[in-house]
Amino acid sequence: MKKIFSIGEVSKIKGITIKALRYYHKMGILIPKYIDEYSGYRHYSIDQFVYIDIIKGCRLLGISIKELQEIFQRCDTDELLEFLEIKKHEAKENINKMNKVIENIDTLKTSIKLSKEIVYKNEIAIKYFETRYIIVLPCKEVGSLNELLYYSDLDKLILEKNINVSVQRGIIYKINDNISPESKYVFNIIEEYKDIKNDESIKILPKGRYLTMVYDTENKEQCIKKISDYIKENNIRIDDIIEFDLYNDIFNTKNYNSQIQIFLGNYEVNYEGL
Repeated sequence: MKKIFSIGEVSKIKGITIKALRYYHKMGILIPKYIDEYSGYRHYSIDQFVYIDIIKGCRLLGISIKELQEIFQRCDTDELLEFLEIKKHEAKENINKMNKVIENIDTLKTSIKLSKEIVYKNEIAIKYFETRYIIVLPCKEVGSLNELLYYSDLDKLILEKNINVSVQRGIIYKINDNISPESKYVFNIIEEYKDIKNDESIKILPKGRYLTMVYDTENKEQCIKKISDYIKENNIRIDDIIEFDLYNDIFNTKNYNSQIQIFLGNYEVNYEGL
């Protein structure tokens, strides 16, 4: 078996560029086994191939040249193994973060798709939802994008509690004595409700039937009147109104869409025209 390989042969066998091999030589990380004193050609032994594998793997993990210099200059196998174990742990953490990013992308795609499917259905409908857990933050003022400040504080709370949430978020309004809505909370739907410490920031949207309607900036007043009339006709008593943001067009900030959800509980309603 051949024991010495030219730099070109090593490049082809190990899938590494000649330029990289020259650079690692220059930085003292991978010294050729033999250098021709006349031509200056670099040659490597087969036992150095494992070093190339380690270097390539480390570089893929974002390990700096300086760190590699320190490891390869000391030539301590135990230290190398300890170093690689630390980097393996860091790599797993980064993989988890990347998986979370991928999950968020998929969730956003699903949310936009669902929003597009319902955004043009601006009729009153009754829908059944399973139990949903939400994380909330008190909200005193909405409109003129003031709610974005509360969403920002909610994001900080979610990060602090290390809770997995979906992109579904919105505002909960309470009905005051004048029978007009008053902002109560901003909220996010919790994606996975497990190992979460219950406190005042964790609430439940109970399973059951909800009165729903979609509206946008242009037809908001018309839709609110329509659902208000329906509530009066059916003598429905409501305590809270849940307003979900819809993400059918995230770049159009002038014309937003939302879906109202009102929990019906045991109310019997008129289904005609729904």
